[in-house]
Amino acid sequence: MNQRLSLPLLRMRKPLAESALVYNASLVLVRDYALLSSGSDDVYLLETGDRFSEALSLWKMVFEHQADLASQSGYLVDANQTQTADGSVQIDYILLSVYSAGEEKPKVHIDWFTISQNSNKWCMSRHRRLCCSTFPDYIALEGNACSLSVRSAQPPTPLLDTANPDIRPSPKNHSPSEAIDVEENLSDARFTWTQSLPSMPEGDSTLLNVLIKLNDKYHISDPKTAVNVVCKSCGSGADRGENLIFHRLEVGLHTEEGDFRLCDARLFAPVRDSGTMWTYDRETNSIDVTIVKEEAGTWPRLFADPDEERRLGVRYDEGSLPATTTDAPGEMMQSCFNVEQLEDVDMVHEEDEDDGVMQRIDGETLKVVLRGEMVGHQMLYIAPTCVGSNGLSSPSRLLCTRYDVDGLLWAPQPHDTTHPWAHVATLQAFGYVLASKQNRRFIASPPLNLADAPISVAFVAVADITRHVYVYWQPSKNSLTELRHRNSGDLRPGSGVVHVAWQQVIALPDAEKIIGFAAVAGGPYAACVVATPHALYLICLDEGEE
Repeated sequence: MNQRLSLPLLRMRKPLAESALVYNASLVLVRDYALLSSGSDDVYLLETGDRFSEALSLWKMVFEHQADLASQSGYLVDANQTQTADGSVQIDYILLSVYSAGEEKPKVHIDWFTISQNSNKWCMSRHRRLCCSTFPDYIALEGNACSLSVRSAQPPTPLLDTANPDIRPSPKNHSPSEAIDVEENLSDARFTWTQSLPSMPEGDSTLLNVLIKLNDKYHISDPKTAVNVVCKSCGSGADRGENLIFHRLEVGLHTEEGDFRLCDARLFAPVRDSGTMWTYDRETNSIDVTIVKEEAGTWPRLFADPDEERRLGVRYDEGSLPATTTDAPGEMMQSCFNVEQLEDVDMVHEEDEDDGVMQRIDGETLKVVLRGEMVGHQMLYIAPTCVGSNGLSSPSRLLCTRYDVDGLLWAPQPHDTTHPWAHVATLQAFGYVLASKQNRRFIASPPLNLADAPISVAFVAVADITRHVYVYWQPSKNSLTELRHRNSGDLRPGSGVVHVAWQQVIALPDAEKIIGFAAVAGGPYAACVVATPHALYLICLDEGEE
């Protein structure tokens, strides 16, 4: 290694606290500074100088503090440098941690810290905290740190804001004795649902049926006034996608004993609200609801939230499916497709089932102000951007999700409520090639310059747990071909293959675990950086197709 490149950029004034636990340190670069987390609760702000200069300058520590975390460790996921109205510098950063108290289910804490410069002195000016029951797979500060993008299965709830004393943890919902009453209330009705399948001889795959068996304690004399069933369009913002409008199934009863809400939950996918019908059967004391799906297809469950299904005790009626029989006993059943043509991308793996919801959280109220459904669109990886490529307010992280065989890159648009997340680039066939990499540990692409239009991604690299690195090159900007390798069935010369996707496979000289991975492009060359416990590899890539 060149001796000049091995000079230290920073020397810590004091060693990190000794502990029997091993923490993962994290580093995030902003325009003029760098934030370093020790992995526990120590955070350091470093002045880096001009990092684009040929002569590297030593980094200077300008601020350090012990983060107020509920757990013993935190991981730095994002940071943002902005300029306030009076011209001073402000830096916001996000620490992610997992907190567990006693026998309670572990919670994920999103701690949002703000530090500002006042008279050349740095100080902590604000601390916000949100809690999420599931681990978010994407978090990014938006714009001038005025909002936060979070992709998770469950919405985060605000716990703390030092600038707003009204935001505080809500009291526990139920005591142990009250929890029993809640479970007993679930016996008010039993939900059983079924759907017509495309394989049914006379079935319509858009039809869905929900049978609600009421408790015998409910006596309904006039169903027209006592039963209220409606598929209601979700309000703007909270439960509305960019192009799809989702619906909630609301079922209520008005009886002599009082009013009861049996169900108020969002359905798995959009439906036609005008196609909802219901009937009441006095003999069985049941409500039969018929719903028409917006698009034909099979739903894996009735409601979007699995926890809501468990709470309501929803069951699927397997007995309603027709028996698979054949009129000719000795005749073999014919498949509707050629099994030999199935590939890895055609298989549905358990880890691919994705219920992610993209949410925008307002920085002042810590409430979800926009929500976009991403059901079925698996998260592939997080793509970095060039620091300060499109002004100080550009996002540092882009989300890549799967759509069919491709990967789509999304960027937050904090000042656009119509299109809050913009599609900025497409990785052709990347969802397809990633499906076969079951031993992958890291995925990286070179930092993207959001000032470029259109944005192009030179390559995406995938690192296995050990030894192997796969580099997938994307078509050039002026290429009119598709990155696929499919026989078209046309036997004419030159028409058999649309385009041949190509890759580079790199094997490291040792079998140590890969613990770090990054990718760069541009001058002087494209490269991958691979870290193992005892070595750091710089792999120079040839951008020419072989």
